[in-house]
Amino acid sequence: MGERLLIVGASGRAAAASAIRAGFEPFVIDLFADADTKRLCPVLRCSFDDYPHGFIELAKQAPPGPWMYTGGLENYPDVVDAISEIRPLWGNPPAVLNQFRDPFRLSELLSVKGLNHPLPLSAGTELPNDRRWVRKPIRGSAGIGIRFTNPHDVPETGDSHFFQAFVPGRAMSLLLATFAPGSQLLGYTAQLVGTRWLHAQPFHYAGTIGPVPTTGLDMQDVHLSAFRFGDRTNLRGLGNIDFIHDGEWSHVIEVNPRYPASAEVIELATGVRTLDWHRKGFFRHLEPPAPTPPTRIVGKGVYYAARPIPFPMSGPWDESLARCTDVWRRPDYADIPEPGTLIEPGQPVFTLFAAAATEAECIHQLKAKAAATDRLFGIPTPEDEP
Repeated sequence: MGERLLIVGASGRAAAASAIRAGFEPFVIDLFADADTKRLCPVLRCSFDDYPHGFIELAKQAPPGPWMYTGGLENYPDVVDAISEIRPLWGNPPAVLNQFRDPFRLSELLSVKGLNHPLPLSAGTELPNDRRWVRKPIRGSAGIGIRFTNPHDVPETGDSHFFQAFVPGRAMSLLLATFAPGSQLLGYTAQLVGTRWLHAQPFHYAGTIGPVPTTGLDMQDVHLSAFRFGDRTNLRGLGNIDFIHDGEWSHVIEVNPRYPASAEVIELATGVRTLDWHRKGFFRHLEPPAPTPPTRIVGKGVYYAARPIPFPMSGPWDESLARCTDVWRRPDYADIPEPGTLIEPGQPVFTLFAAAATEAECIHQLKAKAAATDRLFGIPTPEDEP
């Protein structure tokens, strides 16, 4: 019997598998209660109508033990605070979340560290017309709600969004674990963002490829600053730094102070148990094994619904579902809905996986799986992106 660990967030399947790899006995509360998550561990489902505050009451039904959160809850420090009153938090508390999730406070921190980043501008600001700008929600996650501004936008005021200069380039991320004192770099990944062949909307997170080599990329500034995060902030545990590499320089876009989507990609590629490193953020005496060189490049792609999809009783994901409790075996499909679930346009259907010797081949395999899924659901496959 491993130590119990409650996992709460929009989707808990990946973190549950990570927890099992690290010897924990997870219990999940999320929005989907997918079929494979149910096979991994006990699950409670929070309805979309009750999100996120419905998590508070549901957390009282979970067995005693510490808890951690996944994507989405970093934007609701009041929910984090409420659940932390009834069980120990293995994660960053509201004071830290407010520091890293407030774009203006984060900008100050990045400036102190000398990191390139697009400066945020407040809602209602008259935007210079010498560049493209994006409008971003203050409480954003997975790229939802981000869009380009246009000359016909009416200036708005309020604190629900801000503006940021658009930086073209390659979307990347750095996975790290922070503790006192120091940090451990666990790997660099490339991100799929707004990927048409996965039917993702512009700016929506659509997947991760990694670990990717950084030879020839000037990312020393991001790398070194990541190691200073544990010393000079109260950031603890797993997190990631999202940045754009414009071909010459790196520009930090966001810091996510919680278990990130890239963690399972690094685990499946290297064998590292990322939650061992997460736990080190709260128990200094632990010494997890150092990350090992990757044996392959692993990719995951989030396949979105292009039209309403009643999820079938059976399909090519059946084998992945049958073997999902073998958490070190890379699945072909994950986050598999229960049969009959109606998936609305723009919602994620499931996650596709692939592994290869190169990033290009990994993406090729993911595209082939996405095209096969299109044929299965009778959806036209988008033309290749330029």
